[in-house]
Amino acid sequence: MNRQLFVCNSVYQVLVAMWIKYIYHQREVSDLIISDHMNGAKTLTENIKKTGIFDQVYYVESSAFARHKILFDRKQRIMMSMCPQHVLKNFVKLNAKYTELYMANVDFFSQLLFDALAHQYSRLKLIIFEDGLFTYSRLYEEDYKSTYIPVKSLIKKWLHSIVYRKKTIYGNVTKLLVFNPENMVWIPEFQVEQLKKIDSHDDTFRKLCNQAFAYDKSTDVYDKKYIFLEESFFAEGVQIDDLEVIEKLAERIGRDKIMVKIHPRNPHNRFLELGYKTNQDTSIPWELILMNVDMSDKVLITISSSSILNPILILGQGVKAYSIYECVDHEHCHSRLLSGEMWEIAHKLFVKYSDMIKICNSVDEIE
Repeated sequence: MNRQLFVCNSVYQVLVAMWIKYIYHQREVSDLIISDHMNGAKTLTENIKKTGIFDQVYYVESSAFARHKILFDRKQRIMMSMCPQHVLKNFVKLNAKYTELYMANVDFFSQLLFDALAHQYSRLKLIIFEDGLFTYSRLYEEDYKSTYIPVKSLIKKWLHSIVYRKKTIYGNVTKLLVFNPENMVWIPEFQVEQLKKIDSHDDTFRKLCNQAFAYDKSTDVYDKKYIFLEESFFAEGVQIDDLEVIEKLAERIGRDKIMVKIHPRNPHNRFLELGYKTNQDTSIPWELILMNVDMSDKVLITISSSSILNPILILGQGVKAYSIYECVDHEHCHSRLLSGEMWEIAHKLFVKYSDMIKICNSVDEIE
């Protein structure tokens, strides 16, 4: 019998994983790994356990490992190649054999997890699922290709294939699941399948998600006309003047008309200190809020995030939104999320949906 394991590093990924489980594997046994990449991961783990949608739900502290913040000596690296299952037990003790592994991020922990599970079950299917715009970009292709291990000598090839039985993510993906395949910028060598859009009118699924993310216990009320969707730049140490730009907007329309949705990974609420209304619960996915709150009279503002696109691309909803990319000082920001590939795909889609999204050169253009 088939059994799936999902690994998630963000609340968005958890929501999408729940949707995949709900529509594709409802009658099968599936497990879930929730990592410490996100705020409130422990609480979220316990809440999802109570829903019963997954059989086993594991909380894993993999963030430092995934970001290469843990150093290994030669002996440890050999052990990781020969016995990845042994190394994996330092993070999580899995009690089942899986036929399918679902992941959104191609990182160091995902590579370890896949290698370890593939040692147990050689026919394991590796499936990647969408993680927002990033999955569609060439940056994701770079991350995917970075898992390839070039081996030139015949001895090392023999070691990797016979002794280590090394399974890299590169070359072993079965398929990629995304909501909008037509927006893919890179062309994978594996199959790309379209995910059915999340049905916000499916009361069973919505209630399941509300329970998982404790939505009904949240005290956040999105009652302001303008909602600024903060991005992860601050959490990643990227210096950007987003706060200054919103201050200019507040001077024109009034601070009391703006609400800031804090990014889930940002540890410090800069906007609350300046008197803005902000959400207190950062563990609820933006898409789940959209499934519960009527946003038809709201104006959404972001720099370059897919958050203003997700109502359109994932839920099939209309929006009124603005990108302030041209208003911030992005030229001096050293972040691959703000330049090149990521802005290329975001800009392409902002233009595609220009009847709902406007790229403004000044906050004076925000109505």
